[in-house]
Amino acid sequence: MKSYKDLINKCVKTGGFLRNIGKTSLGYDIPLLSKGKGEARILLIGSVHAREHITTPLLLNLFGEYRGKHPIDCIPALNIDGVMLAKNGINSLPLRIKQRDYLINLNGSDNFSLWKANIRGVDINVNFDAGWGEGRENVEVPASESYIGAAPNSETETQAVVNLLKKTKYALVVAYHSKGEEIYFGFREDNRYQEYADKYANFLGYTLKETRHSAGGIKDYWTKSTGRLGLTVEVGKDSFSHPYPEKELPALIKQHSGSLELLAEIGKELWTKYDI
Repeated sequence: MKSYKDLINKCVKTGGFLRNIGKTSLGYDIPLLSKGKGEARILLIGSVHAREHITTPLLLNLFGEYRGKHPIDCIPALNIDGVMLAKNGINSLPLRIKQRDYLINLNGSDNFSLWKANIRGVDINVNFDAGWGEGRENVEVPASESYIGAAPNSETETQAVVNLLKKTKYALVVAYHSKGEEIYFGFREDNRYQEYADKYANFLGYTLKETRHSAGGIKDYWTKSTGRLGLTVEVGKDSFSHPYPEKELPALIKQHSGSLELLAEIGKELWTKYDI
């Protein structure tokens, strides 16, 4: 993602129907791609954390190749402001001098390659209203990561996802992060649908982990609010450092090839079997 325009051009090339679900803090439209019609729709979300922007080209490639018969939605990049900051540097964003100075001071450097938060210093994946503020590593002041925000769902990016989830009846929601080759499921005592999470983990060769103590994440909010299956996928080998090397993208695409078709089938089965 060289720029916002580059992101949108790549979205168009996937062949999906493109619309927007809200705006980032800096005013960029957050794109949603769709393929297929009917029920049992699933949702995929990439680049929740800025430095984990490898998930955006991964999802765009997988979505572009998707030819399954079940409907699928994809937010290739949720944290667009943060991704551009981490990937392209502070000069890539339309910031005032005070904003630039504030961010550099917050980060402790003008190198933002390891930045995770949005442009306001809020970690989107601890901002959702599901055990908000209860995470072990949460912080209560703006930072490059782990800041919970002033209130649950306080961020425009968070609100865009919440509004979408409220008005669309998804069978399954999957958020993509990096790294570790792990898949997380469950929230508190709710660990339903493990057999389906297992099926997906086995397909990728990833380790499945139940996360009873996670808080404030997309998976947590989805599971808490609907009781349906939500997954967090940590793509890529843990031996690599952040940000995940772009030269490893072809290997990730190969490993995940066919995974969207499987997720769509799982969504359909959940929809039918459990009358979602």
